[in-house]
Amino acid sequence: MRKIIKRKEPTPLLIVLASYDPSGEGVDHFDPENPELLTDPTSPYYGEQWTTSDPMEVYERFFGENGASLTDYYKEMTCGNFWFYPAKIDHPQRLDMDKGVIKIAVPFPHPAALRNFKGFSNKSAAQKAIHDIVEMCELYIDFNQYDTDDDGRVTPDEFAIIILNAGYDHSTQRGDKSYEAPDYENAPDPRARFMVHGTSQHITVETRDGIHLTCFSNVGEHRRIDMKGMTIGTPAHELAHNLGAQDMYSRYTPPEDAEKRWPTPRRFSIMSSGNHSNGGNTPTYMDPYQRLLFDWAKAEEATEDGVYTLYSVRSGKNNILKIPTPNPDEYYLCEIRLKEGFEEFLTYDETKGGVVVWHIDEAINKKWFWKAQCVSSNRPNGERHDLGVAIKPRDGMEKILDENGNFVKFGPLYDDTDPKAIPFFYKSEDPKTAIFNSRDYCGAASHSYSLNSFPEGVSEKWNLCVEVLDEAGAEMKVKITRTED
Repeated sequence: MRKIIKRKEPTPLLIVLASYDPSGEGVDHFDPENPELLTDPTSPYYGEQWTTSDPMEVYERFFGENGASLTDYYKEMTCGNFWFYPAKIDHPQRLDMDKGVIKIAVPFPHPAALRNFKGFSNKSAAQKAIHDIVEMCELYIDFNQYDTDDDGRVTPDEFAIIILNAGYDHSTQRGDKSYEAPDYENAPDPRARFMVHGTSQHITVETRDGIHLTCFSNVGEHRRIDMKGMTIGTPAHELAHNLGAQDMYSRYTPPEDAEKRWPTPRRFSIMSSGNHSNGGNTPTYMDPYQRLLFDWAKAEEATEDGVYTLYSVRSGKNNILKIPTPNPDEYYLCEIRLKEGFEEFLTYDETKGGVVVWHIDEAINKKWFWKAQCVSSNRPNGERHDLGVAIKPRDGMEKILDENGNFVKFGPLYDDTDPKAIPFFYKSEDPKTAIFNSRDYCGAASHSYSLNSFPEGVSEKWNLCVEVLDEAGAEMKVKITRTED
């Protein structure tokens, strides 16, 4: 069973710029007058595709000390508990190479083309490409030294590898509708028609010395045709998967059954759509539930009603308040999220941020978290289930009104008519901005207010009130009150 890898020290990361050279000639055969040389299945160069990125630019984007790199992101989000640093080239015959980034060419077609060959499928083509590319990394890295616990395995917290495949990443670049080719083979750039979809691959590669490498990230070299190079959002998302993080968006939902207004965390977790914030240049933080699982934030339990102090991530004292409820499986989390640093583009409104409230249901997470479906809108047994990690925004849910048009409570789904919905709670001249009442919010599937399930003897009028006593800032006090009337 997969698990969260708790890591509180930096990890070496190797970035592999992978080209595909099926003829093995080491020559780029792209001809703008005859682009079909690379896309015609009868051509000896079918599936050939070469990287066009500058390794030094890739290095700077991932490891640069510029406040905007992948290294900077993980340092900020984890309060300096964890980050990736450039792997050192170990083998003597390769010591003239810069650390952190290597370029290789493999002697077979791009996986989007390889899958069309006899004996291959989408899955097996991708896994062969990743397997063989990682095997070639042994020419540069002595993996024995990274087996820090001598168990014969190098896990992604001991040494991380991310492959930037020549071409575009399909998760952000859509196909060219005017080019008649199957999906993943129709990028709008004739020089780079083949695409991969960003993934975390839990496969094993054995080195010549018998060391087993496990779990690798695999993305496209370029984000989009109008944004060359891969921004850090998707790689940061996939590398988090390698460590055990799970998706926080609706997965395995047939398009005809998808509920577009399902209340997933959206931009409030990099494991949802936060990896695309600001075009992927400034991904947002992981949701507080998973940051606590990684031990990248401190939890303070509000066992008694009263006043508690929250601290933001960039304050260096980041904490998350855990508020128990009468149901031992359900609790609330409160955290500060400010529009600064990597979260500058967290929302589109003019607010500075504030306190964000989450409802956690461990009964759901025990069943669905490790299947990456704890927030999905699919129907596993003909029914949708409530979310195990549910954000409760101040504004943005559909509103239920009385006959006079006055607000009564929130419905279960997002109100997508307002793209500037404000999720934050904070003190202001309008007292309504500072008060969270759980009885105003219901489960997405159960439609049960405050709690998804009430234990015997607990009134369904049970309410958690979180009153925010300060304006948005690095330190904010909240008053916790629980009632049953």
